[in-house]
Amino acid sequence: MAQKVIKYFGRTTDFRGNTLWELVSDLPNWGVGRLLIRNMFQRYPEPCYMRILKVQSVDEQPGEIRKVRVTVEKTWRGVTQPKPVEIYSTSYKADFELVPQDQEAKYLNNKKKVEPAVLPTKIDLPPLLRELVSEETGNPNPQIKIHFKVTDNKTARLAKDGEQSTVKFALGVGQPKPVSAKLYEGIL
Repeated sequence: MAQKVIKYFGRTTDFRGNTLWELVSDLPNWGVGRLLIRNMFQRYPEPCYMRILKVQSVDEQPGEIRKVRVTVEKTWRGVTQPKPVEIYSTSYKADFELVPQDQEAKYLNNKKKVEPAVLPTKIDLPPLLRELVSEETGNPNPQIKIHFKVTDNKTARLAKDGEQSTVKFALGVGQPKPVSAKLYEGIL
């Protein structure tokens, strides 16, 4: 007797776990005070978890996936956000797990934090635009000021006066990958 071959069709997913509704609907007091993790974020060495503060059920729409509105205190890569975050649009994803109460200390006692990247305040213009601007202004190396919107969950910031940036931006033609270098022989 031959073995059955199972062949899967369609898009694959990396999600592991349950939807948020499946988790909180079975818990007493809707799980307020408990820790949640999203498996997609466990790839980082710093702790990523959420503490449930408030749960609101949403009227079920026929033919749609059940969603729930959950307000959480979010810790992202070791940094706890100053304001509570509301999860609604991603609550249908089957990627959430409830942290067992005996393992909560593992997340809470992990003090690793992500080091913020320091961005330069100015960068070079693209090659063609640099030529046009240098002809107009007479400046041989014109640069453009970086505008960076600061939010609570970004792990980057602009360099302060006299501080060196840790990220380097280089604009130009670029270098080919080693696999395709032979295509560019004699051109660059």
